[in-house]
Formats: sequence, C-alpha cells, structure tokens
Amino acid sequence: MKKRPIDKNIMQHVSYAFVLLIIVTTFIALGHYNINMLRDDYNKQISALNQELNKLNQELDMTKEEYQDLFEDKQKEIDKLSLKIIETNQKIEDTNEQYTAQFQEIKDTTDIYESQIGKLNQQLSDLVVESESFSKIISEVIDSVVSINTNIGQGSGAIFSSNGYVVTNYHVIQGVRRASVMTYDGDIYSISLVGYDKTNDLAILKIISNETFDYFEFGNSDILKVGQKVVALGNPAGLSFTATEGIISSASRIADDGLDYIQTDVTLNPGNSGGPLINSQGQIIGIANFKVAGYEGLGFAIPSNRVEEVIEKIME
Repeated sequence: MKKRPIDKNIMQHVSYAFVLLIIVTTFIALGHYNINMLRDDYNKQISALNQELNKLNQELDMTKEEYQDLFEDKQKEIDKLSLKIIETNQKIEDTNEQYTAQFQEIKDTTDIYESQIGKLNQQLSDLVVESESFSKIISEVIDSVVSINTNIGQGSGAIFSSNGYVVTNYHVIQGVRRASVMTYDGDIYSISLVGYDKTNDLAILKIISNETFDYFEFGNSDILKVGQKVVALGNPAGLSFTATEGIISSASRIADDGLDYIQTDVTLNPGNSGGPLINSQGQIIGIANFKVAGYEGLGFAIPSNRVEEVIEKIME
C-alpha cells in the first residue's frame, strides 16, 4: 500500500502551533515567576511592616509604662500638695478664729472704755454746769431753734445741719396746708417737707434758703442718767424761744406704743412739741414729744439716738 505524502501547509500550521505553544508556555512560566517574585516581595514587605509594627507596639507599651509611672508620681505630688493645702486652710481658719476672738475681746473692752469715758465726760460736764446756770449754753445754741407756724397751730424744731434741715414732730405738720419757720432773730422762711416717720412721730423739713445756719449736734442718749440736768427749748403757747430747766426722771420709759422715751420733769406745753431737749453741752439728747394730761412734771421726749436713726432713714 502506497503512503500519502504529508501536505506542506499542514506541516507549516503544525510548526506555527508548536511555536505558539512554546511562546504561550514561556509567557505562562514567566507570569508564574513574576507572580512568585511579587508574592515574595510583598511577603517581605508585610514581614518588615509587621516587625516595625511590633517595634512600635513595644515602644508604645514602654511609653505607656513611663507615662503611667510619671502620672502616678505626679498624682502622689498632687495628693501631698492637697494635704498641705487642707492643713494650711485649717491653720488659717484656726488663726482667723483666734484673731476674731481677740478682736471681739478688744472691741468689747474698747466699747466699755468708750462708755466709761462718755459717762465721765458727761459727769464732768454736769459738774461744771452745776456751778453755773444754763444761760451761757442756751445763748450759744438758741440760734439753732426754730418756731414752726402753720395754718392750724404752732410747734418747735431744731436745725441739725448748716444748710437748714430741721427736725420736728410729725404731728406738728400733719395735715397742714401752709407752714413757715421763724428763727431766733425774727427772720421767717418758707419750708419744704423732706419726709416723715409717722410711727416715731418725726418729720424732716428744709428751710428754703441758700444761707448757712447754726445747728445742733446730737448727744448720746444711751448714757443719760436719772437726775441729770436738761433744758427744753421751744415755742410753748406761742411764747417763742422759751427755755425751761429740769432733770431726767427716767432715761428709758416704755410708753403704750411700745417705744422708749426719756421722761423728764421739764415743763412741756403745747408748742414745745418738736423742740430740742439739750444737755449741759448744748447737744440734743431728745426731741420733746408729749406730756401726760392732767399731771405736771410728766413730759416725754424721743431719745436722740432714735432720732438720728430716723433722720438717716428718711434722708437716704
């Protein structure tokens, strides 16, 4: 049997296919190689990164320990400082209490000495004046007394500041439509009502003038004593600028209204209301207020310390 010869074209195609297979195989082999090389390179990089991460974690753990130790040390220092602050505050508080107690003791002692000095001054003044009459004192202060004239009656008042403020009883000006004051030298002035305290029966007036006036000073009514000589100045029964002398019968007498008053045997008559009751130094120790009807020698005056408190309240 005779063999058929192989077609040259087929041989060429086979050759081409073989070459192509070799090329493809080579590319596949190279691709696997490159992939393996990349995988190894990535693995090396990941390993290096893991080593770096482990190193950083170790450093972080060490830093945490260092900061923890530092924090604990600082906390101990803070605790010590807090304890010192507490101890210092306690010492300061103890020292303040000690100084407060000492200050109060000194203040109490000072108050006692001031009270004693005030009483001694009053006694000395009384001793001086007992050998004389009140005439000199009255002549020095009479210019500070005013007669108050209204459309319904008369009363008295005392100038207590150089710019013409006057204190009197509230009932002297209660319900009036017009009023004026007359000074000892006969000058007459219009007045305005500054304010009043009905409970304490006191009112403050202002002389409408730019003149400068003589005025009274207030004495301390807390140091008055029974038997002390006093003088009431005022306008009794329309007799302007009359002086009546007497003594303190009681330094503090509680009346039906619950307030304390100075009781005196100085003769007080209608018109004396609001006038000053003065001591031997010419100071106001009370403002004449009322008398018990039907009895002689039972007059009452508002203590000067209460008068000053009311004045301050009204003029705030």
